[in-house]
Amino acid sequence: MFGMKREKSFVGLDIGSHAIKALELESRRKGKKEVYRVAKIGYEPLPHDAIVEGTIIDSTAVVETIKTLFEKNKIINKDIVISISGNSVIIKKISLPHMETEELAESIIWEAKHNIPYPYEETHIDYAILKPSSNGENQNLDILLVAVKKEKIAAYSNIVLQARKNLEAVEVDAFALFNALEINYPDEFREKTTALINMGAGITTIVICERGVPQLFRDLSLGGAFIIENIRKDLNIGIAEAEVLIRGNPVKDIPAYEFEAVLDMNIKSLLEEIEKTFTFFEAEDKTRKKIELILLSGGLATLRKVSGAFHVKFGVPADIFNPFRTVNINSRISRPAYDETMAPFFAVATGLATRREEK
Repeated sequence: MFGMKREKSFVGLDIGSHAIKALELESRRKGKKEVYRVAKIGYEPLPHDAIVEGTIIDSTAVVETIKTLFEKNKIINKDIVISISGNSVIIKKISLPHMETEELAESIIWEAKHNIPYPYEETHIDYAILKPSSNGENQNLDILLVAVKKEKIAAYSNIVLQARKNLEAVEVDAFALFNALEINYPDEFREKTTALINMGAGITTIVICERGVPQLFRDLSLGGAFIIENIRKDLNIGIAEAEVLIRGNPVKDIPAYEFEAVLDMNIKSLLEEIEKTFTFFEAEDKTRKKIELILLSGGLATLRKVSGAFHVKFGVPADIFNPFRTVNINSRISRPAYDETMAPFFAVATGLATRREEK
């Protein structure tokens, strides 16, 4: 979104609150289709609280983790695309009358000044036209307006530069997820109203796509870290023990039923927050829009109860999102940084690594 796209290989670098994921893809044309293969992949945990809810707290720790990630996984390519999320990112869908490009740019600036809760001078603004008019000047344009606080972009840009990498572009998590959905689930992307929900450590990002057209993007300030903290408090244990439990392993003196009850309560709270977004989307107009498929990525997606809980709550199929569904993975290249159980962690990185030049 904020940068130049170029026809070359990028490393998609997903800087999360719990870990940093890196992915480089090779691509080639196969008929009219572009196919991908993993060239390099890596996953490196961050020190606790180095990043909290998308805000960098310990920049030195983040820089060193990026360096370790690249060295350990022999990633030579220094051309990086990153993404950001959280309350410093605003994505709004607006509708404007059809107009000339210059006039449209001025109107979008006006809309930004009146729709963004931050001073215009403190934000980077960009936009994407969803439905260009083809039937006359009176047809409205649906536009995604994106605003990101400049200080957030600067903080993440500096991290990449300090790690001695070339920052090619800054994206937002939601758009990276949209790319990953289109590439890996082309039929569902075109034919269904799909919600892709990336449940990270600090932030849960919701992307709703209606038959190939993005309709709603939203970041919620809750995720795995929030649930782990609740488990710690409710069971009166340490963070490390709570993390052991949430990974499905037992902890001495903590009965399984007590942990399950706390986990169920937290999953229920997460679902209730997501339901508010679904309700907003489905009530947006009178066309009786309904989500038909839910795909789940991020660390929380790997919990055995989560996909079933989504299915029961919303009454539609809910599956684990596989960002390598159409991407060939060479096991010799990818080990030891990756195994199949880790696929849900790489949704954002995949979307970033497939970024191409805008036509």
